[in-house]
Amino acid sequence: MLSRRIFVFACAAAWAIVPCAIAEPSADLEELADRYWDAMMRQNPTWATSLGDHRFSDRLDDLSEPSLEKFKQHLQGLLGDLRRLPAHGLSQEDRLTRDLLERSIRDNLLRAACLGHLMPIDPLAGPHLSFPMILVSQPFDTKEDFDAYVARLRGFPKQVADMIDNMRRGIATEFVAPRILVDRVIPQVEQHIVTDVTKSEFYTPVQKLGSLPEADREQVTAAIDEAIRTHVVPAYLQLLAFLQDEYLPRSRTTVGYSALPNGDKIYMALAGLNATVPVVPDEVHELGLSEVSRIRGEMDKAKDDLHFKGDLDAFIAHMRDDPKQRFKYRKELLPTADEYLRHAKLRLPKLFGRLPKALCRVKEMESFRAKSAPAAYYNLPSEDGSRPGYYYVNTYAPQERLRFTMEALTYHEAVPGHHLQMALDQENQSFPKFRRYARFTAYEEGWALYAEKLGYDVGGYKEPDNRYGQLSFEMWRACRLVVDTGLHVKGWSRQQAIDFIVANTSLARHDIEAEVDRYVNWPGQALGYKIGELRILQLRKEAEETLKDRFYLPAFHDALLAGGAMPIDMLETRMRAWIASQ
Repeated sequence: MLSRRIFVFACAAAWAIVPCAIAEPSADLEELADRYWDAMMRQNPTWATSLGDHRFSDRLDDLSEPSLEKFKQHLQGLLGDLRRLPAHGLSQEDRLTRDLLERSIRDNLLRAACLGHLMPIDPLAGPHLSFPMILVSQPFDTKEDFDAYVARLRGFPKQVADMIDNMRRGIATEFVAPRILVDRVIPQVEQHIVTDVTKSEFYTPVQKLGSLPEADREQVTAAIDEAIRTHVVPAYLQLLAFLQDEYLPRSRTTVGYSALPNGDKIYMALAGLNATVPVVPDEVHELGLSEVSRIRGEMDKAKDDLHFKGDLDAFIAHMRDDPKQRFKYRKELLPTADEYLRHAKLRLPKLFGRLPKALCRVKEMESFRAKSAPAAYYNLPSEDGSRPGYYYVNTYAPQERLRFTMEALTYHEAVPGHHLQMALDQENQSFPKFRRYARFTAYEEGWALYAEKLGYDVGGYKEPDNRYGQLSFEMWRACRLVVDTGLHVKGWSRQQAIDFIVANTSLARHDIEAEVDRYVNWPGQALGYKIGELRILQLRKEAEETLKDRFYLPAFHDALLAGGAMPIDMLETRMRAWIASQ
């Protein structure tokens, strides 16, 4: 899984809509793409910092309703300019850029219409968590860097005030978060309420002051101390009081979007955004049930390979509960993940002609968010090369982490999954910036799920336990199709969703509960994995059947990744043209 971010919040800048002169279509397209990317960076300054763009590293994302409205107007202006740009005179690659730019703008406008800003607090990626995450990417080399950091600390109270304003609008319109999610946010907020500022996560940059003159060190230390004491901690206290006294009593006991005003329509929009193709929830639900049935047949064979005496349901439960399949200590997790990562890296040339230059390293997930976080996720490297890509591994409650799933998890989050695909896009200087960082769930997560199967092609899954782990992970993604539509369309309860996944996968119960809460929190996102993977597998089958002896797997992969992230229907058109050209 990727660290998700919904780009719908605007920065405080007043957007000027500048008409696009139509002279040279390719030059005008480049200018529009640059304007769009600059707007995205201004809108999301913390994301800009994480990518190595430090123009706005003294700002936090502006979450206010007026800023959102200004940004929507700006996007509408860009969309109008783009649609006035004639397609004739553009090369095939420029036409793809034009189509992707229009799709990206429309998707952002649709996300804004889905009213996510009225429910900004969640236990996976809410602003109360993304704020301390600036510590991962904020530069701390010069006095100016530290001054920018202090400015961000001092800006947190406004961000909290904007969040509270948005949530009050949600209360007024009955667009509120489920109680189960709010309950999990409260302890996350409490972690940052300290009486000794030196114990705060936000105080840790003081350890990086060694390169500054002594006078600057004293001034910066005092400024960080003051900002935490008089801005950060009071803001978290204000947020905590609001959540406990005002929001939690009004939060809903339901979990599905169908319980919200216009929730059915909003879910359909979010499902389509993540699948990147139109979907019918009932058909997705049935597809999921069909995949669950098929994978259970494969699991039955794996049961025999492991010489288990008993039926499949007993085997699934045994693999979940067997103490030998659990980690015991936190210190075991990172070396195990790193070993699988090094194995995969050595064998990538068997599968790809193009490989990224950026490194990928295993990193322990921060303690302040680990309890409610998934088992792992990937974070992009900085564009300037100062930071590698991180394969984050969750070491919280190690006894809940399963050994036999770690190999598939590594292939998904690191290589040949997210890191390989996303770092290649980032390094492709022929793409405009927005294409280098394009996010289409079915493409990126479909690729990463497909990459789990590529473990067989790089000589992985030597142990039958790990082969079962790959099947259990595939089953997990098939269950998502059933559970996501079940929760948001068919009126399933949280417990009903948990029970379905327990019955069909060997995931630890801790992870299953966290996953179900994730589907409650991010409706539709879970659909992209299996839908994208099945479409990619179909393209590979078509290429193998059409090209026969001329099929070369590295060439297929290079072609699949060459255009960067895009909606699945556009990928299919592109790849079928490539197959015909071979």
